Amino acid sequence: MAFVVELRVISNTIQEYDRQVIVWNVILFLSILLTVSPICEANSNCTVNGNHYICSSIDSQTDFPLVLPTNVRKVTLMGTNELDESFLARRFNSQKWANVSDLSILEFTNMKHIKEEFLAGLEQLKFLSISSCTNFDEIDKDIFCSTPNIEALHLDENTRLRISVVEAALIDKLNNLRYLSLIGIQAIEQHIVLGDNFMRALRGKNLTYLDISRVPAIFIPNDVTMLFTNLKYLNLSYSKPVWPHDMKVNMNLSSLNINVFDLTGVQYSMLKYWINDGELPSKLADIPKATYMYIQGVNNQNNQISFNARYSFENCGIKVPKMLDISKNSFKHLNISFIGNCRLHELETLNLASNNMDYISPNLLNILPSLKIIDLSNNQLIKMQDMDDFSNMFSENKDLEIVFLRNNHFTVIKPNVFIFNSKLRIIDLSENELAYFNINLINAENLTLINLRWNKLKSLSASMMEQFETILWKQKAEHNNITYVTTVLIKQFQDNNLIGRQYRYGYNASEEKKFEESHSVIQQYVMINILENQFMCDCDTLVFLEWLLFTNIDIVNKKVLSCKYGNNEKFVNNELLQIVQTDCRLAITISVGVASSIAIIISIFTIAITIRLRRKLDRRNQDLEHLKQEILQENTNFEFLIFLSYCSRDAQIVDDNILPSLNRCLRETFNTGRDLVCTGEDSFVPGMRIIEEIHRCINECLVVIPVITPAFLESEWSQAECIAAVERHKKVVILMKKHTDTSKAIATIRNLIGQYTRGSWSDNEGVFDIRPSWNTICEGIIRAASEAFRQHRNQQLIEPTEDNHVV
Repeated sequence: MAFVVELRVISNTIQEYDRQVIVWNVILFLSILLTVSPICEANSNCTVNGNHYICSSIDSQTDFPLVLPTNVRKVTLMGTNELDESFLARRFNSQKWANVSDLSILEFTNMKHIKEEFLAGLEQLKFLSISSCTNFDEIDKDIFCSTPNIEALHLDENTRLRISVVEAALIDKLNNLRYLSLIGIQAIEQHIVLGDNFMRALRGKNLTYLDISRVPAIFIPNDVTMLFTNLKYLNLSYSKPVWPHDMKVNMNLSSLNINVFDLTGVQYSMLKYWINDGELPSKLADIPKATYMYIQGVNNQNNQISFNARYSFENCGIKVPKMLDISKNSFKHLNISFIGNCRLHELETLNLASNNMDYISPNLLNILPSLKIIDLSNNQLIKMQDMDDFSNMFSENKDLEIVFLRNNHFTVIKPNVFIFNSKLRIIDLSENELAYFNINLINAENLTLINLRWNKLKSLSASMMEQFETILWKQKAEHNNITYVTTVLIKQFQDNNLIGRQYRYGYNASEEKKFEESHSVIQQYVMINILENQFMCDCDTLVFLEWLLFTNIDIVNKKVLSCKYGNNEKFVNNELLQIVQTDCRLAITISVGVASSIAIIISIFTIAITIRLRRKLDRRNQDLEHLKQEILQENTNFEFLIFLSYCSRDAQIVDDNILPSLNRCLRETFNTGRDLVCTGEDSFVPGMRIIEEIHRCINECLVVIPVITPAFLESEWSQAECIAAVERHKKVVILMKKHTDTSKAIATIRNLIGQYTRGSWSDNEGVFDIRPSWNTICEGIIRAASEAFRQHRNQQLIEPTEDNHVV
């Protein structure tokens, strides 16, 4: 197909020339044809990408490209299950293959045997990968004789390939080998032995990279320590190492200088020697001094571990990694305290994610002053969100830059949790349940990302918006408007040149990609991610909506931000903002109108009540003046103002304390010298019937004051005086002795006590005490008398009678 296309292009070019020089055109055509013919010899399934030549779906031996395009240095050959069981020899002896330095042979599922001469012609080869060939089980022992310059050898996912075959092929060959990857080999046998033969195969090679992950069982003998002497990267992830029983005695792992030690997925029973909660200080000293330590997922998720321990250190000669990953281990409760002044300054990155952890002691982090990155995602730290321990968790980590707290079900974050972390750059609080968010970022001038995605926020507080603006202003002032770009990948702190191009090959690719997408950012100044929240579009959030649209803060995917308007989700844009502003203005207008109407109504009622009270006060003053005039007249309708009703047994207390006080108060009020209080002792006419005198005296008074005592309630005459007062509709002011039991009193007296407020008095050991004061009691008596006199005058105007003494 490529050949046809080239001919068509050339033919069109030839037709453009003058037909008189057709001979020269034929010569030109032949020269171009000779130039492109080697290229056209390539398989139709092959493509060129720079210096990388890729051939897919090779079905037969004849599909192998014999000649390569110019400048190709890297070749990838991908086969199918249709290919023969063995490769033919001398497939790469063309002069074009002599410059190839990188060769990958992948997915030839039927291929079982690679013969000795297969790699002949690849003298410059430095990288070789023969991987994912599931039936591949045999390599000629002299296969690498023709490729002495290989530095990196990958034989990954060849599940039938035995370690003994690899050892035989490596003995006394490939002295430049630095990287060896044997991921997932020999799955059909019991175990791989890294013993004498393996040591002899690698003798003379300065091996710095060894990946033997995804192997069912690896037996590691005591004397294999020297194998690890020069290693910088050792990956035993998802395998089952079988360690020697006397490992502590005969293996000095602490002397190793491994840079990356990956024990991800290794069964807990194989690692309990290192992470058991026994004599931790001495055992930590035996761990290989790896800079980056992966101990992820070593504990059974159904077996939750709770550490409640205190450790005392006399010295701090403990080597710890620079990065420690102990995620996915079900460390539910880490209440670990360290006594003494021990500080582990080496550790900069700590991954505790996905442990279902509900508590971590601040004392554990306090000994890590150099901590820069911590991942606590996918735990249950909501159970300690209200504790002071959570507020103080990062108080000693002054160098902290990145904090991942994703998916901990937080409903609230206390304001000062990051107050001491002035170097903070990234805060990830996504996938929680925050309905309100307001933390103190006054010192976080280096903040470049805060992730609040997938929460329940209805808006951001005014304080947070102001803080973001302040941080942006300080950052731009500091950098003089020069942008900067920062990339953060939590799993990529290693030197990729050291580790090799297939670093961490054993991880699930989709999981790795998802992780990197969520943890990598390219940012300019401060940036926030607030997608997938429950923002509202209403008057309460109007300021927030305006800020979203007009702020200079970098908001992730700002164009797809949405909020709830009524019952619908709407994109936050200028059109929606104008609608909400209109709604709010209308609501304000209605509110003002309603408020004005209510204010007018209240004002009218207030004025009406004021006028009424004023009239009532004026009328009361007028009634008092009329009463005074009536009292001062010589021919008055009422000889007395008050009829004082009391039992003769209480005469002493009345004469000594009540009667004098009443007379004095009334004389001062009405400015008169005569007595205005009538009593039976002084006013009853001798020889007359008592009941007639009671009625006469009550008729000649405006107010009746019964002095209620236990004796009063037992006296028939006192009861008769109360009955007469009620029958004549007289105003009544009660003075009752404290603690008098009225339950057995007659109904008339009980009704009076229940109907009128009263004064109460006591006489304890000769000391008379009355509440309220006499002035207040007199005020009540005079008001009652004034109202009674007004009613009397009104009755005379309506029904004038000759007997003015009858009320």
